[in-house]
Amino acid sequence: MAAKAGKSLVIGGAGFVGRHIVAALLQAGHAVRVFDRVPIQNPQVEDWVGDLRDPAAVAEACRGVDTVYQSASLVEVRPGHAEQLYAVNVYGNRHVIAGCVAAGVQRLIYTSSIDVVFSGRPIRNGDEDLPYPTRHMDTYGRTKMLAEREVLHANGRGGLATCALRLAGVYGPGDNHRFPAVLDLARANRGVRLGDGRSRFNHVYVENVAYAHLLAAEHLRLGSPIAGANYFIIDHPPENFFTFFDPFLHDLGLPLPTRSIPYRTAYLLATAFELFSLTAGRLLAAAPPLTRYTVASTCLDFFFSGERARRDLGYSPPISAEEARRRTVAWLSR
Repeated sequence: MAAKAGKSLVIGGAGFVGRHIVAALLQAGHAVRVFDRVPIQNPQVEDWVGDLRDPAAVAEACRGVDTVYQSASLVEVRPGHAEQLYAVNVYGNRHVIAGCVAAGVQRLIYTSSIDVVFSGRPIRNGDEDLPYPTRHMDTYGRTKMLAEREVLHANGRGGLATCALRLAGVYGPGDNHRFPAVLDLARANRGVRLGDGRSRFNHVYVENVAYAHLLAAEHLRLGSPIAGANYFIIDHPPENFFTFFDPFLHDLGLPLPTRSIPYRTAYLLATAFELFSLTAGRLLAAAPPLTRYTVASTCLDFFFSGERARRDLGYSPPISAEEARRRTVAWLSR
């Protein structure tokens, strides 16, 4: 695991992925500082409250640490929020890079996403050589791509070594985004599948994500193979997005969706929902129930190879799919 000398800063450490990175660092005996908009309220860490959009606050948080894990980003699916997404995901991320360089930080690990390479076309067994698309399906994917690219371009600047971990669909304890939406629909018996059930998608368990971040820090140094590189972090062989959830619903005693909407119909519905969200949705402050990105990413093949992470990082998920499911179901059953 990563060298214990020095201190680690987890930006976004109060978030879903960030909390698990913090827990993994503490378990490994690291000194940890957290920078987030809300306090993590953990007496074992230095708890710094601040905003990525404040360059002075970010720079101060970077002082005195050796490794920075940048897991903070704004996830916003509603149309019409480009300004906020750029302010946090792109310009805020620049503050992190500048703060690291100014403070003499040795390593910066960026929590990226498979969305950086998705343009609405199928991807089958994609690898790290895939080029960035010229157009993304939503502003979130575009801003994550811009942030990742700037992190990787910063490798070597002021002695800073950087890398990016592109996460597949993350699940596990603390998930307040992916699973709650599926469970709410199942409890109301309104669950529905999109597409014909043949498309495939990757998922990754959140504690394995944290482990991958610590592995990256262990291997990351200037001149190393991973410096300036990106890696897809996946656990499971690809499977249909909706059938992935079936065992969880079964274990929770919830009905499995039996209805389905064809891809083209779902895409037209999503287009209408997005147009509505651009107008009346601003007054309602509600996300559209369906977006074109959601439809395309679940109805088209969208899966990757994890071979390069296995080769360069030695990544092999320490928690099996069965144990990940058990822990997730236990958390959801509380």
